[in-house]
Amino acid sequence: MTAGQAKFFYGWIVVGAAFVGTFFAFGIAYSFGPFFPAIETAFQASRSDVALVSAIAGCLLFSLGAASGPLADRLGPAAVASTGMILIACGLLAASRATELWHVYLAYGLGVGVGTGCIYIPAISAVQRWFVRRRGLASGLAVMGIGAGTLVTPPVANWLIELQGWRGAMTTLALAVAAIGGLAMLALRHSPEKRGLNPDGGPPPDPAAPAGPAATLREALGAGEFWLLGAAGMFISFSLFVPLVHMVPYVLDHGMDEATGAWLLGVIGVSSIAGRFLVGVVADRLGRLKTLIGVYIGLAVMLAFWHFAREVWTLALFAAVFGTLYGGFAPLMPAIVADVFGVRHLGSILGVNYSGAGLGVLLGPTMAGLLFDLTGGYGLAIAVAVAGMLAGAVCLAVTAARRRE
Repeated sequence: MTAGQAKFFYGWIVVGAAFVGTFFAFGIAYSFGPFFPAIETAFQASRSDVALVSAIAGCLLFSLGAASGPLADRLGPAAVASTGMILIACGLLAASRATELWHVYLAYGLGVGVGTGCIYIPAISAVQRWFVRRRGLASGLAVMGIGAGTLVTPPVANWLIELQGWRGAMTTLALAVAAIGGLAMLALRHSPEKRGLNPDGGPPPDPAAPAGPAATLREALGAGEFWLLGAAGMFISFSLFVPLVHMVPYVLDHGMDEATGAWLLGVIGVSSIAGRFLVGVVADRLGRLKTLIGVYIGLAVMLAFWHFAREVWTLALFAAVFGTLYGGFAPLMPAIVADVFGVRHLGSILGVNYSGAGLGVLLGPTMAGLLFDLTGGYGLAIAVAVAGMLAGAVCLAVTAARRRE
């Protein structure tokens, strides 16, 4: 029996490590909601000022893929991602000792943002290399960590805040990230070929089969599809992070408590886990691009519905459907980029392509906080988020049309 035909394929270890990485990275990044009211009170800050903390982290989360992707291609994903976990832990520890809001910008914004940016692209691009035939399943399992982290971390953070205060909660989370997440990242490996294996754990590919795409970063930058997909990522991030960041203050405005807001974020998280499978089944039948266009349109409809959701049951319905659709985006976009440009230079291509998403995350929550401060409500901010989601759907539709040419 050859190495490439071993009974247990190491690619699934890579998937498991990527799951842990996305669990901690996005769990921490998306758990800022429970900290929002405490930080707003502690520093007597406006909502737009506090929202900027999460916006900075989200911007760096995606935009730093332009640096972490090429670094992972050169140094290996384990070195880059484990460094990211340490940076997240250090950022949380430093933020827990902040005495001014700008300290939180630097500590949480930079620490969590840079740390997560060092994890996502290296981990997800590694998974794409280990699988071809089962890439959709492997990607879905890997990014399930995002949903699981969003499900678990906000309620845990809220519980820790009640138990220890917001500073103690950040310290406890930092220790968990360093101890568990840092070790798990060491299991990531760049590609099966470097371990004497083949993608999917199968036999070597047929040399007579036509070669797939293998674009370099320079070649990808010259393709219209690259910029359209990047714009689509920017628009969805702009709109997606509005409810993720502002859900807790939104429910407080409507007479509910912080625990309800944290629970609703958990509903989004658990629904997104289901969405990775449900949307994946649809994508196998309809195609990835068509399915992703439908996801964008569905998210736009649910954002509009959010504006009219004023009770727990309507907010829970919004969170469940929104989370399911959002869950479909995470595995589809990297797989589409891999389909279009190949996996040889995927870390670099995916990292640069996701830079637009970083800009969207920076602008979306900040815009919502600013419009709230100006108007006293979230109505206009939600309308802008709906428009952003529809703009992303248009970018994907143009991409699909170009692919058919």
